[in-house]
Amino acid sequence: MFKETPLLLSKIEELLQAGLDFVFYRSPKSDQIVLLELSAIKDEAYNFLDDLWVVGLFSAEQTPYYYRVCSEEPFTLDSNFRDDQFKTLDISNSALNDYRLKVVNAIDEIRKGLLNKVVLHTQIEVAYSKEIHLLIHKVLAADTEGFRYSFYSADLGLWMGITPEVLVQSKHRDFKTMALAGTRKLEDLDADPFKEKERAEQAWVTKEIVELLDKSADIMNVGEVKTVKAGKLAHLRTIIEGQIKPHLTTADIASVLHPTAAVCGYPKSLAYRYIEENEILNRSLYSGYLGRVQKESSSLYVNLRCMSYKEGMIKVYVGAGITADSDPELETEEIRIKTSTLASILMA
Repeated sequence: MFKETPLLLSKIEELLQAGLDFVFYRSPKSDQIVLLELSAIKDEAYNFLDDLWVVGLFSAEQTPYYYRVCSEEPFTLDSNFRDDQFKTLDISNSALNDYRLKVVNAIDEIRKGLLNKVVLHTQIEVAYSKEIHLLIHKVLAADTEGFRYSFYSADLGLWMGITPEVLVQSKHRDFKTMALAGTRKLEDLDADPFKEKERAEQAWVTKEIVELLDKSADIMNVGEVKTVKAGKLAHLRTIIEGQIKPHLTTADIASVLHPTAAVCGYPKSLAYRYIEENEILNRSLYSGYLGRVQKESSSLYVNLRCMSYKEGMIKVYVGAGITADSDPELETEEIRIKTSTLASILMA
């Protein structure tokens, strides 16, 4: 039985009412929630600070947002929020049909021979009349190994999510990133294992990361492809580790990698152009990145399985990678099952 943590709950409510910039975050495999009260940096002063919260939008042309960490406060949860039932959000037939048509058009473009993969997304709007501080609490308390967060700023609004994907983590010069692709319901994995389509997609993500980091890393080691759990879903993942060249920083590595083939496509420049020309919906922070950058160690995560909130309306963001072997029906179903990470929390 989920038991709310009163101190955490009251602090979330207090900050929302005050309208101050903040982030609550919970690292994978941690039971501790960290609150950072933030102050937006409007100039290049971030170059001289040793503790920052960084938010990058999907758009490669948009400069990341930097926030000074003004204070830090830890909270220990009284219990985790868990729902063992597999739930998904209702998506209208018109939204599913629109997405299916986008997939068909992308497959036609890919089969012309220049583009190998492109990631397409959609947004599901959900009316939400319950108290928002209760929803934030459940996101942070979610019993999963993903990176859980709720972030608010006057510039970007209120966001929250549970992402399984590391963009880059570093400690001194050592760094780690990952290639993540392919999605299955965990309960279906034995009967319906990953196929060549997903393995090829994951290989492209890995290949692109290695190519991008070739001039930024002194040492690089590419691990084996493994199947990993993310809530009620499973993905293919490869860990890539190495050492950053002495003159570079974690933020430099993030800018080299972003947006990766996992959220954009391959080759990156062609996939990015296709998205810019064909996606009507604004991704904003979805498939961007966020995290804490400190002098000794940093962790930046790709902003997947996320949602934004404004005036009683939740907007849930989901996407899928499209290749020449994609089946429009299956890709549309993947969109639906990817809502499962947040569906149980929204329906609670």
